[in-house]
Amino acid sequence: MFGRVVDRWRAEGLGLPRRPGRHDPLRTPDGRPAPVLNAVSRHVVPPPADWPDSVTTTGYWFLPAAADTLPEPVSRFLTAGAPPVLVGFGSMAGPDPAATTRTVLAAVARAGVRAILATGWGGLADIARTGPPDGVLAVEEVPHDLLLPHVAAVVHHGGAGTGAAAAAAGVPQVICPFVADQPFWGDRMHRLGVAPPPLPQRRLTAEGLASVLAHAATDRRMRATAAALGARIRTEHGAGAAAARLEELVAARATR
Repeated sequence: MFGRVVDRWRAEGLGLPRRPGRHDPLRTPDGRPAPVLNAVSRHVVPPPADWPDSVTTTGYWFLPAAADTLPEPVSRFLTAGAPPVLVGFGSMAGPDPAATTRTVLAAVARAGVRAILATGWGGLADIARTGPPDGVLAVEEVPHDLLLPHVAAVVHHGGAGTGAAAAAAGVPQVICPFVADQPFWGDRMHRLGVAPPPLPQRRLTAEGLASVLAHAATDRRMRATAAALGARIRTEHGAGAAAARLEELVAARATR
């Protein structure tokens, strides 16, 4: 995807010639297997038996929240009623963010749930200025690790990071994939029993989203399964495992 950019940078910026296999991230310049740190929980993607020793599945890498408490409007909204659902599509704008927002609001009303809409980088139109309907709070962004334990479900685009945060929080998910790896994560979370079947963004309707949203927000078995998965993930220390593996690799190279 970025091959031409890298080639131009190597030639013009670094004065380096092309080399065979230069765009294969799984190989070092001399052709050996490159070390891979797979930043995902083994409880979400169990490492297959045929993966080489060069691959280490560390667990998710989480940063602590920059703040200790939620913003006051969010805290006030949480205490004003039943646990809401969180809806956010990150940077995935789609062809018509305003239409997507109307679909989401209609689905929330049909499902009879309260909602927090995270407008993100354009995935949902900015409704904070026009005023959301009753039972809906619009925010630009909010710390996932502080908010997610308080919601009934998370509706998102299937980004690896958002899925990781929701899985670690132990809450059900509704995944509306747009592109790339997002359909994989939607299918994976469904197979784990923490999400209904993924609902692709191109087929997103108020009726369809309301149905899966109500299911995710109220299904006790799904919530129990999500809680159990979150408990397992939270026992992992992915960043520490990654750092330890890097130190092993550096030590091994030093001895050579």
